[in-house]
Amino acid sequence: MTTNTTPSFPASRRDPRQVANTLKRTLNFNDTDIAQAGFANALPQGAVILAVQVEIITAFNAGTTNPITVGTNSTTFNNIATSGDINAAATGVNLPTRGFGQSIAAAADTPVFATYIPTGTAPTTGKALITILFEGGNLS
Repeated sequence: MTTNTTPSFPASRRDPRQVANTLKRTLNFNDTDIAQAGFANALPQGAVILAVQVEIITAFNAGTTNPITVGTNSTTFNNIATSGDINAAATGVNLPTRGFGQSIAAAADTPVFATYIPTGTAPTTGKALITILFEGGNLS
């Protein structure tokens, strides 16, 4: 085998494992930061969002509306999932489809937030698990 020659194929990716990663946040009706609940980690620059899942484990029961949103766009935080994508008043899995692709974290590491700002009577129950599946962060 010849050595010290230029390969005839593209350079390998920075992360040769090609693995998907997740960001997760549990949102409870009584969290003190529920109006702007940050995830523990940010999406890395260059990340590509593959899927978003919002599982309502316990239904939220505010008097009038139960809007949950997920996003990076201050102040509405709804470019990944809007309240219309998520039925927070019923248990089950919601699969928003709007925040996919690479545009959200294209320029820099990007913090993600979930919000729950109900109207009417304050809720006494509610728990959601938000999972964002992404690949990348390799700038490739």
